[in-house]
Amino acid sequence: MSQQGSVLTQEQFQGAPIERAHLHRGFSSKKTPLKWIRFFRACVLQRESANTKKKKEIKKVWLITVGAIILSHLIDYVAYFPTTLFFIAAIITAIILNVRIKKKFKKNYTEGFDFFSDYFSAFFTLIEEDLQPQSRITLEANVKDTIEKSNLQKEEEYTSENRSFLSGKDFYYEKIISKGSCFLSDGCTLNFSFSERLRSRIVKKRSASGKRKTKQKYKSIYPFILKMKIPKDKYVLNTANDRSTLELAEDAEFYIIKTTRKFDIKNEHPEKYEPYRSSSISMFSSDYFALELINLINVSYGCVTPRA
Repeated sequence: MSQQGSVLTQEQFQGAPIERAHLHRGFSSKKTPLKWIRFFRACVLQRESANTKKKKEIKKVWLITVGAIILSHLIDYVAYFPTTLFFIAAIITAIILNVRIKKKFKKNYTEGFDFFSDYFSAFFTLIEEDLQPQSRITLEANVKDTIEKSNLQKEEEYTSENRSFLSGKDFYYEKIISKGSCFLSDGCTLNFSFSERLRSRIVKKRSASGKRKTKQKYKSIYPFILKMKIPKDKYVLNTANDRSTLELAEDAEFYIIKTTRKFDIKNEHPEKYEPYRSSSISMFSSDYFALELINLINVSYGCVTPRA
């Protein structure tokens, strides 16, 4: 399969026919796999370029501030100058400008595009040959923070037998990271959704010295749900296949097969589990992620056999 989408240079990105608007909180579009890969990488480059500019602006603000403070001290040697008031005003002004620069960057460029660039580029590259000629993949993505009030599903009291324990609460969040669909060359339809389920546990304890401490721990899993609609005029049901790990339904024209893969770093790679890190999906390699999704497709196809 062609890998040209994974080796594009920055100059090629700049000339690629893709959206240039600030991508504040996600996207929704239809593109060919190659254009998606270009789009993902361009988003990453765009944010990296803006981040470099942000750092330069912040550095400039502090250099000017330090220079102004030094200059005020030099003036004070020659004539009276309220250096203390000027120092306080300069620091406050620098902090305000620093906050504004960071706020502007956060408003226009959000995190998350690295994930799509690495993970979905690999997946789209693997399925590209199985798509219809010039077939487009519909994809919606949400790169907002998971820990937001709109994503809160429920909260529960948490208790512990630990003597230092004072109180605790569990907050359960869920968001759809992405969902999409595409048509395969044999007439099958792929519909998928990828979610994040996050538990945030906030515990208050009393240390041996009597001080109160608050700790926050996280546990996250990432269910990927794949639904395949397989045309009955091209395939027949394989009755000998094990269906314990999937759901099967049908209508007049299609077999509808639903499979799920839950990525859980705590269960699969406990040595990598970090309870104080809210997101763990990046600990799974992009190749591993893509191959697991391809396996879901293969499991679905295992339920049917081509008509003679």
